Amino acid sequence: MKLTHTVLSLGACLVAIACSSVPNRLVGIKQCPAVRAVTTMKVLYPIVLLHGLGQKADVWHGTATSYFTRDLGLSYGGDLRVDSNGVLNNASPNGGDADFYTVAFSDPHDSVNAWRDELEICITHILTATGADRVILVGYSMGGLAARAYLVKKLTDHRVKRLITIGTPHLGSPFANIWTWKSELEKCVREQNVVLSQPCRAALSAIQGAEGDVPFDAPAVRDLRRPEDGGDYLRRLSKYAHPLDVEYVSVIGEVDLLDEIKNLRSGSVQEILRKVLSMGGGSFTEIFESGDGVVSAKSQDIMNIEYFTVDKSRRRTTRDVNVASVHVDHLAKNTDIQRMMLDDKAEYKGAIVCLENGVPTLTVDVADHIPEQCSVTVDVLGAATQRFVAARGTAQLCRTADGIVARFSVPLEGVSTDSSTPYTLKIIITNTFGYTTTASIMW
Repeated sequence: MKLTHTVLSLGACLVAIACSSVPNRLVGIKQCPAVRAVTTMKVLYPIVLLHGLGQKADVWHGTATSYFTRDLGLSYGGDLRVDSNGVLNNASPNGGDADFYTVAFSDPHDSVNAWRDELEICITHILTATGADRVILVGYSMGGLAARAYLVKKLTDHRVKRLITIGTPHLGSPFANIWTWKSELEKCVREQNVVLSQPCRAALSAIQGAEGDVPFDAPAVRDLRRPEDGGDYLRRLSKYAHPLDVEYVSVIGEVDLLDEIKNLRSGSVQEILRKVLSMGGGSFTEIFESGDGVVSAKSQDIMNIEYFTVDKSRRRTTRDVNVASVHVDHLAKNTDIQRMMLDDKAEYKGAIVCLENGVPTLTVDVADHIPEQCSVTVDVLGAATQRFVAARGTAQLCRTADGIVARFSVPLEGVSTDSSTPYTLKIIITNTFGYTTTASIMW
């Protein structure tokens, strides 16, 4: 009896040893973590579109919004408006859940700081409505300055991933000096100087006749004066610290600050202004810079502001994009600038192998501006190569300890779990712009 028991015990041990000698990759693999899904948006960073001086939010309507909705499948959150009491009004077609928004500043020619304060209210609303960690700001012309002013004010708590400025006069515009000239001409008329009163009145009348929706003595025009023309606002703004964890993109092209500039190019108007301004030591030709429109290429590059020029190490997260034109009509008829807003490689955020319904599954976390348009290919490299694909539209936005990511789940069905040789899992992420990002892990 003892002999029989001994034999049986020895047999059981040999079986156990034999079984334990066969590696099984499923042993020790944890269950895939529960997903804290984000359902309020399809992008990681909601896009906020800001209009320019003298414009309305509808400058972005049409081609811009249709590109985002039709071509990229994004949801539009409507125009955001802040009233005089600081209360936000929003007629969102999606009940607050959206991927991009337009901001309609209450006064299209108010000061930069007035726009800044309205933008702050809008950003707070967007972050609350969507649950996003950060936003992408896109500022056309003066809208870019409002965005910069916001970043300076909220230096350590801005919640902005990327700032794209389009035709923005970061160093000011020579045209804005007309604010000074109009003020001086009004003073000249009031003083009723026997010699100068009549010429000043004629010049003032010419300027007033050239004005359209934006008075040339508006707070916005005052703020856009170049420092060398006495513009104190941009001089101070350029000195302030700007956050270095923001990606800065300057879109540079031929652009006028205002449509009303064409009225000043009238021969008769120029002649009157040239005569009167020369009497006061001014030069009307300073309004225009040959080849650069009225906002020079240098002025449109955010890297030329003082904060970035005094220390070159601060320029590490920047990009310049040069185009032929950034006029409003170009925005209305083309989508190249809209594409540039999001044109970038996807970022690999990590991957693990875990069990999903008993199947080994590779989860890949990705950060991309349009994650729904990304696909993930996984090559399992071992004795033979097996390929698995997570197609576009299969990513799920979820919240992790490091923020919101797009998570792809790739079941590794058919891969042997008994091989003694580790597998290399080669990961290829392809986004809507054709860029690829590669990574690999061992399993």
